[in-house]
Amino acid sequence: MGLHKCTGEERTGQALDVMTEQSVGEAWPRRSQSAVSEAVSPLLTRSVDPDATDPDDPLLTPESNDGNGRSQSQKEHRLCLSWFQQAQVINVNDVENDNSEEFQENITFLGRGRTLLRTRPWLLYAALGFVFAGLILLHAFSYEGTPEENSDVSRTNVLNQKETPPKFWLMCPRDGECVWFRKPGTDWIYKSFERNAWDVSNEIDDQIYHLRAIPQDLWNSVRSKWIQSPPHFKGKPVTLPDLAAFMRETLQRDPFWTGGQKVPWLDLRGGGSGASSQKQAVIMNQRQLAFIVINLLMDNHLQGVRTGLDAAIQRCNKESDLEAGLSPDMLHLILAFLATLSQELGNTDGPYLVGTTPGAVNEAWLEKVLGQHEAGKSMIQPKLCNTAKLQAGTCGLKDFMAGGTPKQALTDIAGMDVGGGAQLCRVANSQDESLVIFYPEVLVASFFVGNGQMLPVPFTMLGARRYLRHISGETGAGPPYDNLCGKVSAPDFLNSNIMTDVADTKVSMTPVKIYDSSFVAVASYCSDCHRGECSEPEMFNNQCDNQRKHLDEDVSTWLQAYDYQNYHDAVSTAFAAVVTQIGTGPWGAGLWQGDAQQYFLTVWLATSLLDNVQLDYYIYDHFCENAGHQCFVLGQSMCQTCIQDSGMSSIINNQYCGSLGAQDMLDKLVDQPVEQVYWLVKNVGPPPHQVFDLIGSSVM
Repeated sequence: MGLHKCTGEERTGQALDVMTEQSVGEAWPRRSQSAVSEAVSPLLTRSVDPDATDPDDPLLTPESNDGNGRSQSQKEHRLCLSWFQQAQVINVNDVENDNSEEFQENITFLGRGRTLLRTRPWLLYAALGFVFAGLILLHAFSYEGTPEENSDVSRTNVLNQKETPPKFWLMCPRDGECVWFRKPGTDWIYKSFERNAWDVSNEIDDQIYHLRAIPQDLWNSVRSKWIQSPPHFKGKPVTLPDLAAFMRETLQRDPFWTGGQKVPWLDLRGGGSGASSQKQAVIMNQRQLAFIVINLLMDNHLQGVRTGLDAAIQRCNKESDLEAGLSPDMLHLILAFLATLSQELGNTDGPYLVGTTPGAVNEAWLEKVLGQHEAGKSMIQPKLCNTAKLQAGTCGLKDFMAGGTPKQALTDIAGMDVGGGAQLCRVANSQDESLVIFYPEVLVASFFVGNGQMLPVPFTMLGARRYLRHISGETGAGPPYDNLCGKVSAPDFLNSNIMTDVADTKVSMTPVKIYDSSFVAVASYCSDCHRGECSEPEMFNNQCDNQRKHLDEDVSTWLQAYDYQNYHDAVSTAFAAVVTQIGTGPWGAGLWQGDAQQYFLTVWLATSLLDNVQLDYYIYDHFCENAGHQCFVLGQSMCQTCIQDSGMSSIINNQYCGSLGAQDMLDKLVDQPVEQVYWLVKNVGPPPHQVFDLIGSSVM
């Protein structure tokens, strides 16, 4: 058996993967200690016959000089090292063109040493013993760690954090202390997949005939369309071999640097939700998130944990759905995520994503409103973004649901869970259920929830982008949306206009790049859940007094989700850097039947309490939920036209249109003290008059 083979299998001629400190981030992870022991032990225990020759063994082969001053065997030589519990194989062919005097002296020395070992083989064992003892002492007294370890362990030293460490990640559980790679005493943060990622990668063929977690008939229907007409990204087709190569490469890169089977994990729902939410955060790059997705698609699950993403993949991809003619929207989204990254990442791991839950609701904002501890806040100047159909002038920004406006957070009109009643499966006739089908990083973050549950509300994903085409707040009863909030049009469904702007910021003390977009899920007070004796037609037309009686709860909830200071210290700086604008439609006045005028004033007032944040308020005649109701935020004549054009005049009565609209409120209230506006909204009178008219009559 040749030393240069380093396999431990007699004369197989197969070498372990070549590894160096420089290439470790790009190649397969270091082998386990048992694998290295198996490879090296035969070399240390065999006897050496001084008269033997072996054409495969550089120590037992006559010299065959290549003309450059050394033997061919030396050119092929590989050296196996065991470095305590890590092991790697180092290629020494990098001296192939070295003709220096020092090199020649080394060759002479090696030749003499080989002769000595032939006559006194016990010297080899003695020398190895001294070497290992010396290494142990050196490690004990002077070990400073690898550059990767140092960059993590010394996170408290800002000067050492000039760049993002390779394969950096961070987990911040609710106890407040974050965990990073190799932090002492944090083995509890890891969960193990059932199979090693390298083994999983070998199951992925170029044509991806199987995705083990997807029923074969369902996958065949998607796969055949992909083969016939591959989706295009920025004008280039993304073929199945492209996708397969990316999937294999991602699994083989070991992006968490944990050996290919362990990943850090925490339960984002474990800290509570809603008003009792606790500060938690998961920080990882795009490659790491893709690694998780690919493992689950290949039916490789965490041991002992049924994650929310596991449950969703199983729930949303059934053969019965195919038979019922239901679109596999969730599967298309996951494939779009991987297909896009296959074209974007190249040899990088991509920008970072921050999935985070805020702290609990508090009413400290009331001190700002009442001016008890600081100068009172004033009402900011919001942007009114009317849909083009209203012919009332647009703000020049992209639709907030479609994303693409740098630093603008997308407001998800959420319920109790991110994704709501559609359970992450497909586009629906409501905003919250549909948005997650276009923003895969949010959907995939359900991996960090246990017991098969969905993400809690409130929840924020910094860096979330839209990967599928065809979503807008403005919908219609006919094609292409057919009263749905978006449309997944396979096979050419990739969003080539995806966000590319990035923010340079920090998580904890580590510099990272994050895409300049975000997704914030926040739930309002449920007016429909507390309607009392009020009828549904009355609620459609803002004719219920109880629709106007929960200002404090809604302001508290809005600030809970949007005040960067309410997030974990490790990510609050990043939140402030990425979120400087808030994009929203009729938050509070969707399916939960709030008063659209009351809620416009609520989000405007609440955003005015934030520091340096702009409000972009979008107005639609046919929003994708509670269509037509938002017409009430327009002045009388425009309101009446809007209701007629919405097609909802059978349930929304234009006789209830008030005299004043949102623009009139801006004219009257911009730069006014928040305290004054707070009391006007807090004490607004009951119907039949609309909120704007009642407040407008009180302000000159």
